[in-house]
Amino acid sequence: MKAKLPDGVRSEEIAHEACNESDTRKVETVDVNNDGKPDIKRIYEGNHEICRISDLNHDGKPDMFEYYDKNGILRRREADYDDNGVVNSIEMYENGKLVHAELDTTNQGKIDTWDTFDPSTGKRTKRERDSNGDGRVDQWWTYDGDKTTIAMDRNGDGLPDPDTVVTLGASGAPVASASAAVDAGAAPAPVAPAATEESPPKAPDGPAMVDAGADGPKRGGAKR
Repeated sequence: MKAKLPDGVRSEEIAHEACNESDTRKVETVDVNNDGKPDIKRIYEGNHEICRISDLNHDGKPDMFEYYDKNGILRRREADYDDNGVVNSIEMYENGKLVHAELDTTNQGKIDTWDTFDPSTGKRTKRERDSNGDGRVDQWWTYDGDKTTIAMDRNGDGLPDPDTVVTLGASGAPVASASAAVDAGAAPAPVAPAATEESPPKAPDGPAMVDAGADGPKRGGAKR
């Protein structure tokens, strides 16, 4: 059993789950673009698929891993959205519904953003982010309809600073001065839409992340 992390601290490890072929597992392959190379591998234990490896952009490297429970329902998805050969997004599902996501938004080889979703609607409810890489959450985003409330911890006490709290409307413009404490949670860039077997995954888009850095993503992440 892993020790409980202190309040405000999140595990930044990118843990890739193996999806291995073996002599005891059946493997089905699909060549989507008829180039003679497998773009999808479905791996079975007995009669049920346990995981799937996909090369959705046909560059010869896997960019998506999907994992299924004993009933064939999606329970986990990992993706490499920038095609650099490393995982930078991990999604967790319950009964086939997205409930949690972990992102390496700067490709530094560690998780820096944690999203929570409402499984009944699929909408993000909150996001926590470590913007400076010290392992502690220092940004909180919460969602209420078309409004997003953002708060930051600039003094390092692990709590949202009241003078940083702002609420944005659907257009991204401030709609009110938020002075109430923000419930710990919420988000910078939304998780990319689910990819089909014939279309490659797309990079997340959405509201700009606070302090994300002008140079954009850098290479890193968990090797596949």
